[in-house]
Amino acid sequence: MARGKLAFAGAALALLAVHLGLCAIFLHPHLWWSGEPLPGVDFHTHAHQTARVLEGLRGWGETWVYDARLLAGHPTGTLFDADNKLWELFTYALERLGVPMWTGFNLFALVVIAGVVPGVYAAARLFRLGRGAALLAAAMASALWWFDSWFHWCWWVGMIAYAGAAYFALLPLALFDRYCADRRAWQAIGCGAALGLAHLLHPYSFFILAAPMIALYVAAARGRAGGPPLRGREHAAILAIAAAPLVVNAYWLAVAATYWHYILDSAYYGQSSLAFVAHDLFEWLIDPTTTGLVGTRTMVRWMVLVAAIVALLEWRRAGDRRLRAVGVGMITLAALTYLGGYVHAVAQIQPYRHVAPLMMLATIPAAELCARGLRGRVWRRWPRSARVCALLLAIPTLQHAVSTAFYYAPPLLPAQTPMPFRLPSPIGTAGYPRQPDFRLTAPDPPASEIVDFVRAHDDGRARFLIELGPLGEMVSWSTEAHVIGGFTLRNLAHAYANLFRRVPSGALAEPDLAAYLADYAVGWIIVSPDMPWLRGYTALVEPVHRVGPHFIYRVRSPTSFVAEGGGEASAVTNKIEVRGSDPRRDLVLRFHWMETLRCAPECQVDRSPVAGDPVGFLKIPAPHPADLTIVNTYEVP
Repeated sequence: MARGKLAFAGAALALLAVHLGLCAIFLHPHLWWSGEPLPGVDFHTHAHQTARVLEGLRGWGETWVYDARLLAGHPTGTLFDADNKLWELFTYALERLGVPMWTGFNLFALVVIAGVVPGVYAAARLFRLGRGAALLAAAMASALWWFDSWFHWCWWVGMIAYAGAAYFALLPLALFDRYCADRRAWQAIGCGAALGLAHLLHPYSFFILAAPMIALYVAAARGRAGGPPLRGREHAAILAIAAAPLVVNAYWLAVAATYWHYILDSAYYGQSSLAFVAHDLFEWLIDPTTTGLVGTRTMVRWMVLVAAIVALLEWRRAGDRRLRAVGVGMITLAALTYLGGYVHAVAQIQPYRHVAPLMMLATIPAAELCARGLRGRVWRRWPRSARVCALLLAIPTLQHAVSTAFYYAPPLLPAQTPMPFRLPSPIGTAGYPRQPDFRLTAPDPPASEIVDFVRAHDDGRARFLIELGPLGEMVSWSTEAHVIGGFTLRNLAHAYANLFRRVPSGALAEPDLAAYLADYAVGWIIVSPDMPWLRGYTALVEPVHRVGPHFIYRVRSPTSFVAEGGGEASAVTNKIEVRGSDPRRDLVLRFHWMETLRCAPECQVDRSPVAGDPVGFLKIPAPHPADLTIVNTYEVP
């Protein structure tokens, strides 16, 4: 017995070591302590959100701010960061303990990644898998995390919170399944706590868990979940479990509800259809806006899913009550993944992303099936012909597995022999055209140079219009510049300040572009790559600098932040100051109106319409002081 426990402990430690070793390969360790947030597309978005929310917590004790330097005034922390709440709180808590902000920010990602193995193992044990089977489920989860293309895209691009929710959601589901059968107080308490935390990690946990938990509740109420019908206090306990996410998340849900009228259509990314079943099966990258800018690699996914389906059929024949939680969960998630795009309301939650929790839930039955086969050594009962066939099939399987693993890190492959006469090879060692390195190893040097350029040329009097979303976010969190840019499809109406939200190509007739640049006081334009048509507007802009793929243009005659009424305006978070205006004229500022803004002394804030912008600008009716201050009071009229 002691030898068995020792062997299990060694296997568990080895799995965790391999998982963390892969983490060190794919995310270079120096990044965690670099003093900057992890580099990556969405990492920059979450970094900007976190920086502003922590600013609000430090300065005003509030979880959102009027971000005057983004998109001509943006309510950061109200709605667009709903998937960033636990990340913000985690970073803030560590900062209060003396950890630098960006180190705490990065450690959140490390905790989520490290939690894959223990998290799935704990969920599997709660689903009554044996130790060996639970460890196998954790190993499958680790393999999915690193080598399934959707999971790899999620954490590589910065969707770390949803990737974490995909496995963490298994814990409240398993605890609820246990409570419906056993009715133990610790199960209810643990389920409520885990459910609240799961929704704080990502609000889409609701769509992962709602259907299987409702199915379990209905069965338990009828006495079909392994125990007698629910009694009054047990109904109350389940009601308390359901209320836990609302209680834990109430602080930001109230803010989101208050400013819900700014929400926009979000049905852009992750829009799948039944055709994606074939695309995923045959590893075709058809629509990068759905499956990500990583070549489709789904070998591990299909092995786990097929094993899970076989196991579920066995559970059905055996009358295993776990079928209700796991089976309903997998069917619901599969329907969301491949059918959700057909329903506009469901399309708002980017349905393809639900393939991630589908895979993680599938590890539970798949691991039990495989563990049972390994324990029983079923291959010993196979005829010789079947063993030979299995051995032959193992060869291409191993080949594909190694090819899949190294696809994500081509620099780790052996170097090619140089061709004669120094001719470059058109393909890499793996036989694919030259491809990106899907590891996070270092910040992007050209992007860092752009940040340095902005710092050197920003005088606080004009805005930088930045086409590339991640670059706009990076400039926003790392400088004091006024930026129009960042995540282009932000789901708040303020995003229409961004030219590239209105017209993705940015190509406007010269008079229309001149009007836009004047409306938003744009002094600089940064595009990636160059836009040749822009060079033709020589009376409007002039090219001044190039850094890698980024081209910088200066607007020849930028306007000021004051549209009407004279004077000069400056702005920081939650505050706009005006000096030297004409008290006899209405004052119009090129900053977005917000219902919580108040003017002092003895002036009022109205809304001034702007063409193409549903939010509008600030108007201070005459008479008003020559010098005045507009502040975010957090008071909704």
